[in-house]
Amino acid sequence: SFTMVAGATPVRLNGIQVGKVKAIGLSGSADLARTIKVTMLINDEYLPQIPKDSTAGMAQQNLLGARYVNIKRGKSKQSIVAGGEISTTDSPELEELFQQGSTTLGALQAILKRVENIVVLIESGDGTIGKFIRNPKLYDTLVGAAEEMNKLVVQINSPDSSLGHLVREPDLYNDLRSMMAKTNELIDGLNAGQGSAGKLLKDEGLYEDVRGAIGDLRQTLALINHGDGDVAKLMNSDELHTRLAGTLSRMDEVLDHINSGEGTLGQLLLNPQLYESIDGTMQEVHGFMKDFRANPKKFLTIQLKLF
Repeated sequence: SFTMVAGATPVRLNGIQVGKVKAIGLSGSADLARTIKVTMLINDEYLPQIPKDSTAGMAQQNLLGARYVNIKRGKSKQSIVAGGEISTTDSPELEELFQQGSTTLGALQAILKRVENIVVLIESGDGTIGKFIRNPKLYDTLVGAAEEMNKLVVQINSPDSSLGHLVREPDLYNDLRSMMAKTNELIDGLNAGQGSAGKLLKDEGLYEDVRGAIGDLRQTLALINHGDGDVAKLMNSDELHTRLAGTLSRMDEVLDHINSGEGTLGQLLLNPQLYESIDGTMQEVHGFMKDFRANPKKFLTIQLKLF
């Protein structure tokens, strides 16, 4: 391989340096012999000394491999002018450079072909980008979204809106900050094991007790669901349910009779005279028992008879 660097590679005329290489690039020509374009800066004093039919080629400057462009003078009486072109001589270095340029040009052509295919898809409206460009509904949607966003910004900037209050009023900010501070204190207390919740969080023994209680509750619920025990039978027995419903129905009938004044309980509940009579009797009995306890001899008489 060889190295030719723009700005560093010298240009010589029959061995005498007359300039340097300015730029190296692709010519854009489809001709493989004209793939690479080497632009050279020639000092004005040497430009008239280069005949038009001169040729340029690569040469080795020393044993270390340093290269330079050597111009071999032609025989034409006309000199080359600024911006003109001279042909190149056949050399392995230039041939390699041309081959590299051809490969690069082919790669660029492939890339351009792929870009062209992408442009065709976009113009036909295929793919996400094509739909984005060709679909007016998407454009209208984006415009509507932008308008809604503008309205939202206006509301935020308005001091009358809730968001405006949130943004503009420091009191609300201070309240939120105070609430966050209290929340942090609560979390610190929980982490320190303070209060019932903190003890539940930190006390492993209490946690195990609660866990055991939950386990017992689950076992009880399982027994109930499987029909074991009185409670399970009460919940799962259709016959017992029917009997309870019948008993409650009869109880309702009894209460209806009592509320209507039927029977002794009904009369006692609704008849004030019966209540007063019973109350008076109870008072008399109470007075009698009081007198009896005070003077039992008054009420007890013992008669002795001899036969």
